[in-house]
Amino acid sequence: MRPHRLLVAAAALLALAHLVGLWYAQPLLPAAQALAWCALAGAALTAPGLPARARYGLTVAGLAVAVAARPGRDDRKFLWAGEPPVEPGWTGDRLLWAVVGIGLAVAVAALPRRAPDRRRTAIAVALGGLAVLLAVARDSAALLPPYVLPPEAADVLPAYLVLVVLALVALVRSGAVPVTLGLGLAAVAALGVALPAWTWGGAPEPGLTFYSAEEYRVRVTGGGFWADLLGFLAAALVLAGCRWAERVHRRAHGAARPGS
Repeated sequence: MRPHRLLVAAAALLALAHLVGLWYAQPLLPAAQALAWCALAGAALTAPGLPARARYGLTVAGLAVAVAARPGRDDRKFLWAGEPPVEPGWTGDRLLWAVVGIGLAVAVAALPRRAPDRRRTAIAVALGGLAVLLAVARDSAALLPPYVLPPEAADVLPAYLVLVVLALVALVRSGAVPVTLGLGLAAVAALGVALPAWTWGGAPEPGLTFYSAEEYRVRVTGGGFWADLLGFLAAALVLAGCRWAERVHRRAHGAARPGS
């Protein structure tokens, strides 16, 4: 079996372990999320049929996400029921997410160009309008009662806008639908829209009820599981979409070659 397939299989198993542990608020392997992103970065580095710039851009982005998802990044281990969610333990996380954006931008810029198409442009305009409406709806939902949206989602709009712009560029410039879909899913995950809280654990108990950081995140925000799931799906779509776009370009270029 080729190395990139082994790495993809390892990433899928590690992602599953992380999601199962997150769902039940009992981590099976604390480092599963970071290791899954490391495996995805390795798959991007070793996958055949990728443009060189896309290969290195996706690898850097995957490693930056892995560092941002490292275990033990939260300072506090236990929280009260009425206490705000855990804040990032290292302010350098913002720099890591900037590196992720740069890596994705390099990968999108490496996609092969396609001739301009009015239909793709019209679809991109429609998707851009939908993205704006989603952002406005998310801000309006912040006026609802507490715990409908995760309070820490107030700082995600720049990342959301960057991912939306990259998705639209990938569609208009290259017609890479899987890449556009993957970046769109990543944008939704970054926006931090959560389901109504306390879905899995019931209403908070009165008094000083203590929860682990993992269980608190599931109970109060309700969006950690879905955000991480969308993130893994987005990474798979972007990686597969970059390979697909390059393969289509090579076939078209070969068919147009004299004597082919």
